[in-house]
Amino acid sequence: MFNIRYLVLPVVVAAATTVTAPASAAVEYVKVCDAFGAQYYYSPGTDTCINANTGVTKRDTENGVVTGKTALAQHVDDIDARIRRAFQNASIAAALASPDLVQGEHFGVRINWGNAGNADAIGLTGAAVLSEGSAYGGRLIGTLGIAVAGSAVGGNASLQFNW
Repeated sequence: MFNIRYLVLPVVVAAATTVTAPASAAVEYVKVCDAFGAQYYYSPGTDTCINANTGVTKRDTENGVVTGKTALAQHVDDIDARIRRAFQNASIAAALASPDLVQGEHFGVRINWGNAGNADAIGLTGAAVLSEGSAYGGRLIGTLGIAVAGSAVGGNASLQFNW
């Protein structure tokens, strides 16, 4: 005898697979912000646009456009400025070499150039014998210098006693 359930079961399975689920709404993960040009997108849940390359933020207000930076972009700018200052200071140090005064010389001037990490510095240093033939038979030499790299300025001064 033929069992009816073997006939009904394939029909039920075929009907269940042809029924489609309701289409779910598309999720917009990145909403493009055309108001400020290419590479801007909306920060989720806000009306602030962020430039993906620079971290610059822009937002329309009733008083005009407010421009800022993301916290990460501000930290990167701070690190870049610190690195730039470090290179300037290293180039200043390289440009502050003092003249060498040997026996018989009493005064010397030296112009120096220093470079570190694309930061150039120019320096001017001088040395002079301040005292010679002291009670100990030595000489006292003084040096003074100044160097400039961009907006940074550095200097040095020294005293040297030779015998």
